[in-house]
Parts: sequence; structure tokens; C-alpha cells
Amino acid sequence: MKKANDRTGKSVAKRVATAVAACAIAAVAVVAILNYALGAIIEKSAPAVGPAVLGTPLAVSNANMRILAGRVQLGGVVVGPPEGFDANVFEMADFKVDLDVKSLLGSADEPIVIREIVIDGPFVSYELKGLHDNLHAILAKLGVEEGDEKEKPEDDGGKKAKDGRKVRIDRFLFDNAKVRVAVAGGKGVVVPLPKIELKGIGAKSGGATALEATGEILLSITTGTVKAAAGAVMDVGGAAVDAAAAVGSAVGDAAKGVIGAILGSSDEKTEETAAEADAAN
Repeated sequence: MKKANDRTGKSVAKRVATAVAACAIAAVAVVAILNYALGAIIEKSAPAVGPAVLGTPLAVSNANMRILAGRVQLGGVVVGPPEGFDANVFEMADFKVDLDVKSLLGSADEPIVIREIVIDGPFVSYELKGLHDNLHAILAKLGVEEGDEKEKPEDDGGKKAKDGRKVRIDRFLFDNAKVRVAVAGGKGVVVPLPKIELKGIGAKSGGATALEATGEILLSITTGTVKAAAGAVMDVGGAAVDAAAAVGSAVGDAAKGVIGAILGSSDEKTEETAAEADAAN
């Protein structure tokens, strides 16, 4: 009788062990599938998201996800031109996101915490046509204007609830960027863009909507790009570089006025900006 009980006990234990092992294997398989599937979802959904949100084409060549580690790495991210413009606005080969996985499991009232977004070595095309430019065209689509408050009031008539869970971005880094400045269809001149680093996006207001966070980031990039462009255009106007190769012949003076208008002032502010860039160099 005792031997029979022992055999029964061993049989049960074996079955339990087998079931646990099967569950573990299944869990690993599910995570692996999710890692692959979510990456594929990002790649496939990008063409629909771009026009709806940014007003531009959007493509993601590859997306790798490590769910348990909270890591997302995107490659071949291309933000195409807004309507009326010709060049891709952003080309990003190295786009990394570090998430706080626990925050994904929080309540609807708690923001999703993004520890860090790092975009390294991006290429930006800053294209001017008349008194308009491609970056401000995207900002207009997002409903963002210079001078907008970074932290929105909590009472917004329930709009945020419709926009989904809010986010908090602890750090955003846009580094080692280059900007191609082109006016009126010219070939353009490429200049370096100083590092852009933001911290605590949405922190003071308990989180920002995805559109608010995107707008704040893009506004900072636009401001940095316009300043870099102002310095480049002033160099062109001063014949420091070949104007024909840089922005097209006979547009140096006109470009100064365009940059001044975009910066929200006359040529005087443009000259001040260029002077600051010269002093930094």
C-alpha cells in the first residue's frame, strides 16, 4: 500500500512539474511572440499614424522590443514632407525608448512613465518656402504655437480622457544631429545642430497627452533648428560659403528676412542669433 502511495505521489509530482514547465515555456513563447508582434504592429501602423497626427508620411523600417526590460528600439524612422514641401523632415536611424514597465500596469489616471528617449545622429531637413517652413507646418498640424505653456492645466473639459493615458517623459535627448537648410528649392547647406535635452515632460501636471508631449519636443527641435539655420543663412548672406551651392543664388538677403519672420522679429534678432552662434564657435 505504501509503495502504491509513493508511486501515486511521484506521478502527481511529475505531472505538476510537467505542467509548470509547460506554463513556463508557454510564457516565454508568448513574450517572444509579443516582442515580435508589437514590433510588427509599430512598423505597419506608422503609415496610418503619420498623416493623421503629423500631417506627413511616416515610415519605420524595423522595431525591436524587449517587453520585460521596457526597451524599444526603432530604426529607419522617416518623417516625410508636409504638404507643399519636398524633403523628408526627419531621418532617424537610432531611436531608443526606455519605459518603466510597472507604469504600464497602472490605473488610467496614472501616467505611463518613459524614463528616456534617445535619438542619436538624426538628419533634419529645414525647408523654407516663402514665409513658411516645414517644421512649423507640422507644429500647426499638432496645434502648437511658440509661446504655448509647457504644462497644461488639469481642467480641460475632459479632452485628455479622450486622448488616452497621459505620459511622463523623464528625459529626452536629441544628439549629434545635422540640419540641411534649404531655401526656395536650393541644394542646401548642412550645419550641426546643438544637443537638445529636455527633462520632466508632463511631470508638473501629472502627465501630458501624447500630442502635448510630441508638440513640446518638436517645438524645442524647431527652435534649435531655426537658430542653427539663422547662423547658416547669415553666413550665406555674408559670402562665408558658396551661396549658389548652399541655398540657391541671390537668396541670401531674402533668407535673412524669412528667418527673422520665423523667429518672430526683424533682421535685428536674426543678427543677434547669428552673433550668439559665432560667439559659441
